[in-house]
Amino acid sequence: MAANEVPLVEVAVVGAGLCGLALARALHGRGLPFVLVEARDRLGGRALTVRCGATGQALDLGPTWFWPDTQPRISALLTELGLASVPQHDSGDALWLTDPNRESERRNEPGGVHAGARRIAGGAARLVDALAATLPAGSVLTGHALRMIRDRGAWFELQVGHDGRTSTLRARRVVLALPPRLVREHVAFDPPLPEPLADMLAAPSTWMAATAKSLTAYARPFWRAAGHSGNAFVRHPQAMLGEVFDASDASDDEAGGGLSRPGALGGFLALDASQRKSFARGLPLLIESQLAQLYGPEAEGGRQYLLDWADEVWTCSRADREHPPAWPQADTALRGSWFGGRLYFGGSETALHGAGHMEGALESAARIARALCPADVRNGAANVPATTDDAVACFARAVAASREAAPACYQQHVTRLLSSQCTEQLTQHALLATVGQVYSEALAVLDALMPALSTDDAGPVHLGRHGLTPTLLTPFQGWNHALLDKALAFNSTSCALSNFPYDHRPDAELQRAIALDLAAAWREFALELNGRLVEAATRAGAMTARA
Repeated sequence: MAANEVPLVEVAVVGAGLCGLALARALHGRGLPFVLVEARDRLGGRALTVRCGATGQALDLGPTWFWPDTQPRISALLTELGLASVPQHDSGDALWLTDPNRESERRNEPGGVHAGARRIAGGAARLVDALAATLPAGSVLTGHALRMIRDRGAWFELQVGHDGRTSTLRARRVVLALPPRLVREHVAFDPPLPEPLADMLAAPSTWMAATAKSLTAYARPFWRAAGHSGNAFVRHPQAMLGEVFDASDASDDEAGGGLSRPGALGGFLALDASQRKSFARGLPLLIESQLAQLYGPEAEGGRQYLLDWADEVWTCSRADREHPPAWPQADTALRGSWFGGRLYFGGSETALHGAGHMEGALESAARIARALCPADVRNGAANVPATTDDAVACFARAVAASREAAPACYQQHVTRLLSSQCTEQLTQHALLATVGQVYSEALAVLDALMPALSTDDAGPVHLGRHGLTPTLLTPFQGWNHALLDKALAFNSTSCALSNFPYDHRPDAELQRAIALDLAAAWREFALELNGRLVEAATRAGAMTARA
């Protein structure tokens, strides 16, 4: 290499949010050289925790909750890293305020507003720090904003801005672990991306990108003593905070319900980005006034923290600011590879399951890590069945268990969506979240069983289809129809959905649209399952030939 030639790294990961950090950790664990490039001067992306100077509490200004029953990846990662979690405080009544001139209505929400959500003890920054601590020294570049990617054939040339200067990196493969809209807005390509790919990047909404979050810390969670959960929903035109929740470090599992420790109330602003600009100077006072209206004079005088994510250029795109918020749904093709397996798109918005959440970021990282570092199919885990028939039976049992649990998972997704006020196309989103979870779990089981499914007696590959594909898909036969029927039966008896007629009793047209969504998700899963089998068979054949 010439003295002035830029070193060539195997993989450049752009974006040090949870997806990028988890992927970098996986690459390091598998011995693949990488560099992690981040535009901000800090790690974590949308995961941001501040420490209150007055109370010492860790307050999450970004992602806060995860649901262990429906989000297995983050639950497993926290256990692996030795990080504790605490239940979201939900006990007590929730307040509903629909008229600014009247008192709030107290309602009891069976099962809690947040449906079994948990929070990372000490804030989401604990997870960011734990992931970063696993990376080798010198592998992370902060304050380096990617501006352009040039395709040089055998490698990519990346132009990044840092301290007002432009520098160059070279990598054989590139992972853009960013929300797709940010890639479209901030990164130029030479040659330009194909128009269909550019359109795919512009389409998925960036989850929560244009929201603003407020946190107010107090010496104690006084609302609990009055029987309040800290949950409140404000639904009138003058609302400042549309949704309020208990953000205290103190858990209700502690002695005395945490009443002797500091407390905090969090909330999402009801104003859109342009309205928040107009009210910017008065927002702190207006937020305090609303909290006092809900919880009395003790809500005054707290230490307030406010972050408008719409102002974060490395989170919120122009499209996210200018269009109504929507559930992120990325095109299936964004989950594949581009430029001959050299370019990948990550970030939570591209996930099959958990899109927009921390779970989705981790799933995207796992998907790309598997593509960049294929497992050696000859060396399986100790518990992998010895024969192909046993592995097929094991897969069938796993699918049966997932099918049995799916209706309950659907109900949990409905409750979670209602608690986050995501009521547009609620049934579709809850069903797609359910099948996404089941398919994601099935693919994880498939990968674990792959050593036994890649033997010589596993069946041939003919016209691109693996011999085991029909057998492994058989346990899913009739599942879409059965799941839809059970979901509709639940909807028709749900008091919570009675206020949403389109979902309470969907008409024939909506049911057809839902069925088409489920069919599309099924096709993607079936193709992915077959693709993984074919890929493993090809690697196994190549290893046998070399031997």
